[in-house]
Amino acid sequence: MNAIKSPYDLAIIGAGIGGLALGTILSARGKRVLILEKNPWVGGRVTSYERDGFQIDLGAHVISRSDKGPLGEILRLAGKDKQITFQYVRPLTSFRGKTFAFPRGLQELIPDADFQDLTRMLQAMTSLSDAETHELDSLDLRSYTQRFTRNPLSVSCINNICMVYLCLPYFEASAGEFIRCLKWEAGARASGYPEGGCRAISEALARFIREKGGRILTTAPAAKIIVRDHAVRGLESPGAFFPTQLIISNADPYHTVIELIGREYFPDDYLNKIQSLSFSYSMLNLRLALREPVAAWKLLTHIGSDNPELYEENIRAGEVPEDVSIFCPVPSNFSPAVAPPGKQLLTAGAIIPFDTPNLEKWQEAIMNTLDRLIPGYRDKLLWVEKTTPADINQAVGERGAIIGAGQSTGQVGSHRLPSETPIQGLYLCGSEAGGSGVGMEMAIKSAQDLAEKICK
Repeated sequence: MNAIKSPYDLAIIGAGIGGLALGTILSARGKRVLILEKNPWVGGRVTSYERDGFQIDLGAHVISRSDKGPLGEILRLAGKDKQITFQYVRPLTSFRGKTFAFPRGLQELIPDADFQDLTRMLQAMTSLSDAETHELDSLDLRSYTQRFTRNPLSVSCINNICMVYLCLPYFEASAGEFIRCLKWEAGARASGYPEGGCRAISEALARFIREKGGRILTTAPAAKIIVRDHAVRGLESPGAFFPTQLIISNADPYHTVIELIGREYFPDDYLNKIQSLSFSYSMLNLRLALREPVAAWKLLTHIGSDNPELYEENIRAGEVPEDVSIFCPVPSNFSPAVAPPGKQLLTAGAIIPFDTPNLEKWQEAIMNTLDRLIPGYRDKLLWVEKTTPADINQAVGERGAIIGAGQSTGQVGSHRLPSETPIQGLYLCGSEAGGSGVGMEMAIKSAQDLAEKICK
């Protein structure tokens, strides 16, 4: 092993969006940053790769507030905001042959009294202050929703949005966290997707860190965090040692604490919190390359059932639904550059638990559902690229979670895993510790909050 006299002020484990955001902030403040990434790419879930001229995202992304939220703040800090253009979208919802924009489109589909109840609930949600939403952190979203309405389609729409925001069913998700996400997105009105695909974001941040003298090593997994006297002393990677007294892990907390350091360094209550973490749902994600456009929308979410509890119960029992709830953005309708001229790239993802069986049957069920949404699309199909929960787990860990630590009733707000750890100089960052918001925005907010603590 080569001993290296480190020219860096700190080391970050993982070049996911949280690690890149933190590296960007600290680089902008004059810190010399080293990032170790186990994969051959940067960005974690926020990356893209090429196949036959199509730019394919690892995940299925539409960014909640685009350049008007935390992501925009980071891009502006790095001076990269002018290099990335976002195309905004008004999402559409599909149910039993009807396509509508939520919530106004429901007015024609449910009784007037039920629509008024739904409207009253949405007004109540968006009128809450952030502090007031935290009073609802320990209440599940189903219980909150039932204070206002029990209309099956209204409830299913709320569950549908919850699955998109938090990748958890509404009976597990925190009402407080959901309301914050809804409130912030409604205020920004900027849900969208970047020109050139999601890797444009990660590559822009990585480029800034390198421009500031930072170093990002890919295919360089962290092997061991060296601790002496309950303080960080260095970081080992295969074939190299980096002395440092400040390490921030953007990796799975269990991997960081148990595998990179060891149980003996941590008190039992902290170990129990790490080991009891539950994660968001994963996804079976199909990317369909089409020889010509077949879908006119930018983003459609399809509701497969107006009984969310029964739908989830059947899935957990191993059943494959005939009508699958799918998250269906069309990246090439946002950014023509992600597909060859005249062709279309369509995504259809089913948000499912990590250990869901019968994935081949699920794939066919998703495609059958698309048959009803886009009749004849198979005639234009060039190929299908599939990403399974196992694939996502191999890339980022955390049981293939689409987001990270689940934003459930016991894991948000004051109950969320903090960025600080019992080890001096060791912090956690990203979608597993701290932060609040939808997907990558939560990871970036975690980085922003942690940077303030580190730089005090």
